[in-house]
Amino acid sequence: MDISNSLGTQVILFTSCKGGVGKSTVCANLAMAVARRGRRVLLIDCDFGNRCLDLITGMSDDVIYDISDIAFGRIPMERAILRDKRNANLFFIAAPYSFENRMNTFAFKSVVNRLVSTASYDFIFVDTPGGIGEPLAFAAGVADTAYIIAEPTRAAIRAADRTSEFLMSKGVRRRRLIINKLSGRSVEKGKDEAISIIDSTSLRLLGIVPYDPELIAAGNKGILMDEMLSFNITRAFDNIAARTLGESRKLFDGIRKLRKLK
Repeated sequence: MDISNSLGTQVILFTSCKGGVGKSTVCANLAMAVARRGRRVLLIDCDFGNRCLDLITGMSDDVIYDISDIAFGRIPMERAILRDKRNANLFFIAAPYSFENRMNTFAFKSVVNRLVSTASYDFIFVDTPGGIGEPLAFAAGVADTAYIIAEPTRAAIRAADRTSEFLMSKGVRRRRLIINKLSGRSVEKGKDEAISIIDSTSLRLLGIVPYDPELIAAGNKGILMDEMLSFNITRAFDNIAARTLGESRKLFDGIRKLRKLK
């Protein structure tokens, strides 16, 4: 269900069929890529009790409050919103550190409604835990767009389809696929093999992120795509950002030879 369009703020949730596919890394770096294009982006970590966006964005030392503090009225909303030091268009709200502060659907939706009503952001990216469960269900109640992150295997694509069906049942009308960790090995038999895997899904493909060890290492250091040396990574996220903003951009535009997954 969409609560965003009337005020111009797009709420997009990020999910995956399981953990470990790089969903949060994709979410954080795409947020930076969109912010670099002059749009104001708010990241919300919805992985209660197992938060990691604060680490990936490099803001962990700055986190004092989280989204539960807003929901339960412990602080003014503004005190829980962190502004990125690298890009003034990027903002962040952390998830609770423990499950004790988890919220129900009504409380979460109320917070997002308040954030949308401020008209301060062009996009709100909601990062959910991997898998189908309660957090994904209530996150689905605040958006009509979802980006499903999957690895380039037939099993992962099939699972992405199941996730898409679940989201559709919860009222998420637009569901898009992002393939992460696409390696040279994935396409060494020719792009036809990779494309046949992707074509096995009914999901519309929004973009691809190449496999690159630098992206994995950067996530452990709080470094985002704006500070990476990898041309392929920065180009891939810029491509997806362009398509998110409605621009025409080829999936592999500007991407050089892919690395092989070791």
